Amino acid sequence: MNAEETATLRSAKQVGLDLQPFQDLIDGFAPLQEANQARAEYAAAIAAKAGQQEGNTLAATSKEAAREHLARTAATLSQRAVAYALAQGDLPLKQRLSLTYADLRYGEAAEDVRHVRELVAAVSALPAAVRTRYRLTPELLQAPADAATAFEQADADHATNQGSTRLASLELPALLAGLRRQLAIMQRLTASLATDPDPRY
Repeated sequence: MNAEETATLRSAKQVGLDLQPFQDLIDGFAPLQEANQARAEYAAAIAAKAGQQEGNTLAATSKEAAREHLARTAATLSQRAVAYALAQGDLPLKQRLSLTYADLRYGEAAEDVRHVRELVAAVSALPAAVRTRYRLTPELLQAPADAATAFEQADADHATNQGSTRLASLELPALLAGLRRQLAIMQRLTASLATDPDPRY
């Protein structure tokens, strides 16, 4: 939601608060009661849509954080494993074990996850003595494996939230128009009460 839309929602909520002391008056005037009810329903629906948009922002942030963790943990594992391959002069093995932070952070996500899992499997297959010597510990192996799973979940959550956000964005204009209409009606009705000769008001 932009600043104008947020201001409209804030104004609608404030109207509801301002009218609370006058509930008897509202209940005695059916058109105002109906407009106030519609105002509350529009405001609640818009707030829910805004919440969906905020949820998508949070999901995107979570996805980026998960990808950062994936890139860093896999790059650390790769650097140590590549050091072993270089020490052996085994260039094909070096190629298999090479994953850079930049490739993982900014490459194609699905391919990156697959490459990380292939790296973990390749390092796990090295002799135990090699893993010990190069500090390729179980924790170091597990970290990128877990990070790959976490990234996949964050990516799925983000995709789900994106769908909800697109729908919310399509629905918001109509909801905001309805809210503005009800606020205008309420303004006219409440203004009319000031000149109503009926002493109840």
